[in-house]
Parts: sequence; C-alpha cells; structure tokens
Amino acid sequence: MTVATRQDRAMTKSSVHDWIEQQVISGELPAGEKLPSERQMAEQFGVSRPVVREALRSLSARNLVEIQPGRGAFVRSASTTDAAYGLRMLFRRYQITSRDFIEARTMIEGTSAALAAERHEHADAVAMESALLQFERADGIIEQARGDMAFHMAIARAARNPMIETMLGSITSLIVELMLRSLGDPDVSKVSVPYHRVIFNAIRNRDGEHARTAMTDHLAVAATHYGDDYDRNLESVARRELTRLFSPGFTLDDLLDATVGNEA
Repeated sequence: MTVATRQDRAMTKSSVHDWIEQQVISGELPAGEKLPSERQMAEQFGVSRPVVREALRSLSARNLVEIQPGRGAFVRSASTTDAAYGLRMLFRRYQITSRDFIEARTMIEGTSAALAAERHEHADAVAMESALLQFERADGIIEQARGDMAFHMAIARAARNPMIETMLGSITSLIVELMLRSLGDPDVSKVSVPYHRVIFNAIRNRDGEHARTAMTDHLAVAATHYGDDYDRNLESVARRELTRLFSPGFTLDDLLDATVGNEA
C-alpha cells in the first residue's frame, strides 16, 4: 500500500473505506495481498483503530476484502457471483416468478450458448464436460446442483463476454432456487436433464444456432412441467421444496452456500 499523503491523514471511516476500495478496484492492491494491520493503517491515515476496523468490515461485506481472524485482512479475488447475495433482497421484493426468471434466463443463456459455440477453446470444453460428469455422477440434489451450476457458468465463461458471465453470476441465488424445483421433480428432470448433453455437443461442434435452440428448449421445460408453480413466487416455491426435500432447519442460505459458496 502506498503511503498516504498529508492531505489524506484527516480521514473518516467513509474516506478510509473509499480510499482502500479505489486501490482494490484499480489493481494497486492486487488480489491476495495482505493489508497493513489496523494499528499501521490507523497511524497512516491519522484515525482511530475502530474507524479502520469499521471500514474493513464494510469492505468485507462488499466482498472486496476478506478478514481472517488472527491473520489480518486480505484483498479478495473478484467473483462473478459477488452480486448474487446483494441482489437477493431486491428480487424478493419484486416477487419474481418462475416465468419471469425463465424469460430472462432464456435471453442471457441462449446468447451465451451461441457465443460459446463460436468462441470456446479446448479448456472450456474440458470444463463443461467435467461439470456434466460431476452432475451425472452426483449423489443427491446438492451435488447435482453444484454440477448443474458449474455447467451453466462454464458456458458463460466460454462466451468470452464478461458482461454475460457477470450477469449470470449475479442471479445464482435464483438459479439455485429454480434448480431445487426442477431437480426435486423426477418428471421435470427426465425431460430437462438430457438437454445438457445436447447443448454441450452443439457447443463442441461449433453449431451456434443448435446450441441456442437446445438451451432455449432446456429452459422451456419449466413452462410445460411446472404447472401452477410457473406463475407462483419463485422463493415461496423453493421454500416449499426445501421443506419437502431437506431436514428441518436447512435454509435457502444454507443451500446457496453449499451450492455456490466457493464461487460466491
């Protein structure tokens, strides 16, 4: 970290937060770098240690730094799922239905699959197939959901468009809720799951239109097999399925952490 100038020394919690944030975003503080101790930063910025501590907590809540007890604070690597947690409350307030969500996913992921067919490299195909094998060999819904999510995210990465990858990452919480409804219903899974291989083969063969159509058809299974759930609030449907499929006390947060916790 560069030494603060004399002008920087009369800082508040907000300005300490903003200064560190800018250093992280600009790359001046790279991912993995350990920040100076609270005492060192307090002296550097001319503020109290509680001011520094609160600034670090705020940065941690925004996934910019990671506070490791006994070790200090470290710059956190950026993840495409960083926005997922922050958007959950907004989505809940909008009372998003499965129909709303599928319509949006179709736009994002249909294009994602088509671009992946055009732009993917060998490593991308390996990642997609690895995710499919993880899904196909999974023991239980959580493991299936991990593989399913990894497959869709691998396609988004192969599209070579950071906006698409970030947009998909930002809705992972809703994707997990939708997977809970689909993977917990054998009738839905029977129709939906085979599309994974169809999508993958189309991408591997660089057939963009076939990849787009297969992805669209894959997502459209919800419209034909969810019944009344298609127009119900997605969160309420997910909570019902959570109660039916898991032990008491297991929450949607637990499910999200178990499914994409390492990514998020």
